[in-house]
Amino acid sequence: MSVYIFSGKDMFRQEQRLQSFLDERKIDKDHRVMIDASDRKNFNMEAAIMECDMFSLFDGSDQKAVILREPFFLNGSVKESDAVKKTDSPAVRKRKEKESDARERRLSILTEYLKSPNPQTILIFYCHQFDADTRKKEYKLIMKYGAELIKFDKMKPWEFDRFIDSQLSKKGYRLTRDARRELTERVDADSLKFHNALEKMDLYGKKELSLTDIKNIVPVNPDVNVFKMSNLFVRGDLKGTLTAKNDMLRANFDSTAIALMLAARLRSLYNMKVLYESGMSHSTIAVRLHAKEFAVEKGLEDCFGLSAKTLLRYLKELADLDQDVKTGKADMKEGFDAFLLRSCRR
Repeated sequence: MSVYIFSGKDMFRQEQRLQSFLDERKIDKDHRVMIDASDRKNFNMEAAIMECDMFSLFDGSDQKAVILREPFFLNGSVKESDAVKKTDSPAVRKRKEKESDARERRLSILTEYLKSPNPQTILIFYCHQFDADTRKKEYKLIMKYGAELIKFDKMKPWEFDRFIDSQLSKKGYRLTRDARRELTERVDADSLKFHNALEKMDLYGKKELSLTDIKNIVPVNPDVNVFKMSNLFVRGDLKGTLTAKNDMLRANFDSTAIALMLAARLRSLYNMKVLYESGMSHSTIAVRLHAKEFAVEKGLEDCFGLSAKTLLRYLKELADLDQDVKTGKADMKEGFDAFLLRSCRR
C-alpha cells in the first residue's frame, strides 16, 4: 500500500521521520507536493487526488509524494454539522446540506482512489499538530483499504530519560547529576526543545557540563519553572521560590507574567483542595477537573499543610495586587516581592 497516515503530537520526531521516510525512497524535493488540507473551505479533495496521478512525460523519476498537511477531515477539533432538523431555519438547513454533500463527495472521491491507488505515488495524510481522530469516517475509510498508520506520541518520562541518555552518550557528553536533572526540567519531555538544547551544547564547546553550564546554555522552561516555583511557594520554601522567580526574570519574564502564572497554578490547587475537603477521592476529583489522577495526588501532596481557605486568600491578595497596579496604587515588582515574603513562610 502506498498510503500512510502520520499522526501524533511529537512534532519534531514526526518531521524527522517524514524526511527520512522520503529520503529512503529517493523522492527528492522536486517530487514532493505539499498541499494545505487544513481549511475545509479551500481544500479540494478532487484536485489532491488528481495530483496523485499527474506525472510529467519528460520526467525520468518513477515516484512522487503527495502530502496532505493538517487534513481537517481527520482533526477531532473540527466538528461536523449535525443532521438536518425540522426546526432548523432555511439558512441553517442549507448550510448543513451543503456541508453534508461536500463530505459525501469527498468520501466518494477518496474511496475510488483507495480502491486502486497509483503505485508510483505515496499519499501521506500528515497530521502534524494533532492525533488523527479514529472516529472520523475518513479515517475509518483510509484504514479500511490498508493504509499504514505511523504514530508519534509524546514519550513517557522514563522513555524520554532513556532517549536523552542515548543522545548525550552518542555525542560524548558527560553531565553532573544536578546538571542532568536541570536539563530534563528545562526541555520538559519535548524532543524539539531537547534537539535545540543539543545544538546549543555543540556550540558551547565543552563535553563535561555542570549545572551552571546547563543554566547558561538551555533557556528556562516557563511552564516547568512556574510549576516548580508554585510548589516551593505552597511548601513554604521562600529561598527556593525566590530563586525560581529570579530564574524566570533572567529569562525575560516580568513580575506581572510570573504573578499571573502563579495565580493560575494556585487556582488549580484551590479547586483540588476544596473538592478534597468536601470528601471527594483523588479519582473523583480527577474526573471532575478533567485532570490526571497522579496530578491531583501530587498537587494535594504539595499543598498538604494549606487549607482551601488559605489558598483562596492567596488568590485574593494577588487579584487585589493586580487591581492596585492597574489603578496606579502599587508597583507589581515591589508588590509581588512583598506578597512572597509575607505569604511564603510556614
